[in-house]
Amino acid sequence: MKIFLMRHKNLMIVSIIAIIVIYLQYEEYASASKKSLVYFCSGDTHCNGWGDRLKGIVTGYVISKMIGRDFKIHMPNRPCDLTQTLQPAVIDWKPNANEIKPEHLFIKGMGVRASKKQLDLVEKPEFFPPIVQYLSNIHFLPRLRSYDTFPESLSDSIDADIYRKAYNDLFKLTPLLNRTISELLPSNDQQLHCIQLRFTEAGSPTGAFQSKFLTDALPDLLRFMYKISKGRPSKFFVASNGIHAIEEGKRTFGKNFLETPGTPSHIDRASQNPDCSGLTKIILDTEILKRCDSLILSDCGVSFIAAYLREKDDVNLYCINYSRHLGRNIGELVVKCNRSDIPNFYIKGHRTW
Repeated sequence: MKIFLMRHKNLMIVSIIAIIVIYLQYEEYASASKKSLVYFCSGDTHCNGWGDRLKGIVTGYVISKMIGRDFKIHMPNRPCDLTQTLQPAVIDWKPNANEIKPEHLFIKGMGVRASKKQLDLVEKPEFFPPIVQYLSNIHFLPRLRSYDTFPESLSDSIDADIYRKAYNDLFKLTPLLNRTISELLPSNDQQLHCIQLRFTEAGSPTGAFQSKFLTDALPDLLRFMYKISKGRPSKFFVASNGIHAIEEGKRTFGKNFLETPGTPSHIDRASQNPDCSGLTKIILDTEILKRCDSLILSDCGVSFIAAYLREKDDVNLYCINYSRHLGRNIGELVVKCNRSDIPNFYIKGHRTW
């Protein structure tokens, strides 16, 4: 009897091992046969700031729908793992080990135009391998609309609404950041009035002008925020890479000033520091900005993204008119604008560079 049990025990162990081996082989086959498009921001590659990254991510989200691929995001270390701040919402974008291997085709489309390979992927997807990694900071939804494969479910949506849908499908805050946002937001009987200001580096061709213009205009901009509130109970928020602008907001609004934790930093330049504070701050800023009762935008990708994600659409949405300083009859310092035309607003003469 003892020998019989020993033999059957050994047989059971062998059977279990065989089942595990077959399962792992199946998993490897299934993984290898799946087709995916992976937004790949890792290692020493420059990925630009959060606004640019979201342009590339949303573009990939739409392309993946057009060509029938799973969409994944791999951002483990520039400047930190994205999953420390954002988690998958409706779509599980976490890649498996095979999808991030270095031997896969990598397409890079950074700059003014989409790379030819990105458009080839849309036009001739059958010629591409099952796993394609890419990096892009290009907004080219208008170009994608010209293809018959553009998702019918998105065809009647303006670009801003596609960004909002993509963001909500892809991302939700981690529980920790969700609690942080809940603690920061004003009570239901208070309004929230916001501005986003980007101060360009002084070394760039336009940086000196833009920074001086916004610094000189800052008191007027903060007064305009208070004017919008009409004296009602309100909180005021200044999102900016300029610490002096945040400090001026504190002095102006005192106890009614809302501030997210952390120090402003460009996340692509903090890539050698695994600290997540810079990325956390920009994501918290974006989450606050999209909830504002009024929002003033500067010529900045973060401003555009915040407007696209905005829950109140075009209500009390304003753009800074950079041409005012020239004495032209172009309007006031702050003018009404809409989510569907924000980039064009700045291209068509409301900036001077």
